[in-house]
Amino acid sequence: MRRVLPALAVSTLLLGSAGASLHAAAPSDYPAQATFPEANPKALARHLSAARKWAEPDLLPEFYWRCMTSPLDRKTVFAIQHDGLVQEAKVFDQLYSIGQNAVSAWALDTSDGIILIDALNNEAEARDILVPNMVRLGLDPKRIKILIVTHGHGDHWGGAKYLQDTFGARVALSEADWKMLESPDRGGGPFRDLVPPRRDMVVRDGDTITLGKTSVRLFVTPGHTPGTLSLMFPVTDKGRPHVVALMGGTGGGTTGPAVHDQIASLQRWNGLTGKAGVDALISNHPAHIAAIEKIQLLTHGDPADSNPFVYGKDRAQRFSKVMEACSRVQLARMGESGD
Repeated sequence: MRRVLPALAVSTLLLGSAGASLHAAAPSDYPAQATFPEANPKALARHLSAARKWAEPDLLPEFYWRCMTSPLDRKTVFAIQHDGLVQEAKVFDQLYSIGQNAVSAWALDTSDGIILIDALNNEAEARDILVPNMVRLGLDPKRIKILIVTHGHGDHWGGAKYLQDTFGARVALSEADWKMLESPDRGGGPFRDLVPPRRDMVVRDGDTITLGKTSVRLFVTPGHTPGTLSLMFPVTDKGRPHVVALMGGTGGGTTGPAVHDQIASLQRWNGLTGKAGVDALISNHPAHIAAIEKIQLLTHGDPADSNPFVYGKDRAQRFSKVMEACSRVQLARMGESGD
């Protein structure tokens, strides 16, 4: 006697068969997420849980990017963090975003000239993106006095020599990262053919750069590179005072010792920013804090809405905690306990 299956069961069987067939036929060149065969599963779960708790409910985008997207799916990173033009913007009364989609550059306007933070990938970007962005915002590039480079990777200093030669900008890096860009491989990666700026200002931990009435405090925070610089400085938003922080290397390190250095730097940075009353954050890559989206809110949102770069003191402190916990996740993926 022939048995008749219920229609739902037949449909389920067909879907299951089709699903298995589609999975088996997946193209072999499809990229896969990164795997970590040496990972410490218990430590990984513990630190991911800690990072999530620090992030919820208002730092989840930053948590997702640093803890998961960036280490797991480079295809997504390259898709989001592609070279591209984005809208220049006034972010605070004295601070302007003048970079591109993949990497940030900032202009801090003072009574005696302009301090730039980072210089994009190369001379062409400095000449054809950074400078025109300044002009459209009403900033005179001839007023550029100082360029602070957050670290020695070429996507942050590539345009420095052009700015130095064209406008007389004094270039500031830490000693360790001056050595990186002056080395034969220019710090490695795709930056070997870049021509570095002439050695100028060497920043030491705790130094202050003052231009006019504005002072920028700088700290050496190793991890992402041996001499990563992190910055704090005052701004106003519609006349209301805030303190901005930029952690110069939230992307973490590439080796176990470097990640341990990063954790120590983040712990120290958390204390320094807390003591300084930091309540606003920027980054040197837009994707790290959804800066492009924040700029859209500033440009096209209701002028009465709050500035999205103002995190508040508690949230700014928790941001450092999220970055620290994600560094511990990184160690757990390497097989360490992360403690």
